[in-house]
Amino acid sequence: MNGESLAGIKVQVETPEYETGNLLSIISEIQYALQQLLEHKKVHSIDLRAMPWSSGEEQKLASYLGKGEVFIELNTLGKSTFIETQFSGVWLVNHYNQEDEQIAKLIEITYLPEIVFSQKEDIKNSLERLQTALSDDKQP
Repeated sequence: MNGESLAGIKVQVETPEYETGNLLSIISEIQYALQQLLEHKKVHSIDLRAMPWSSGEEQKLASYLGKGEVFIELNTLGKSTFIETQFSGVWLVNHYNQEDEQIAKLIEITYLPEIVFSQKEDIKNSLERLQTALSDDKQP
């Protein structure tokens, strides 16, 4: 190289933007699942953490789905959030552990995510507590 050094040459590596194809695939799956929900009352779930994503692709999905009118937050063994998208019946669901680490990220196609409904055993326990309180003359 006639004594010249390569150290002075600036090198910039560019990686081309690519798409995994998941975006269109998921939107098509949501469309089919909505049809199944309406016609057969069949609920469906898509695990977003199980999919490979290119840079920005998951954000494009969230932007496309948008936000609707309903936001629900539960605090049990960790926080869970349920955001209905602009498409009724399509929910973005996030579950976190007690250390606030995300443990699940889903799209649920359903009228209302099952975990939000009061469970039969919980209602039974509430009824028993109310009956005990009323029989013990513990009026409000």
